[in-house]
Amino acid sequence: MSRMIFDGEQLTGLLEPLELGWKERSRVETALMKDLAPQLKKLAEGREISGLAAYE
Repeated sequence: MSRMIFDGEQLTGLLEPLELGWKERSRVETALMKDLAPQLKKLAEGREISGLAAYE
């Protein structure tokens, strides 16, 4: 959060141990980001988080 950069590659790496196919992993990432994005925006206090727009 201190750098205000969201790295989607790291999110993919986080889900890697689940051994999901790309379609299922994409669905899980989308669902997770639907819940997580508002919280990240709140923490950012109105500042832009680079890379987050890809999930909106």
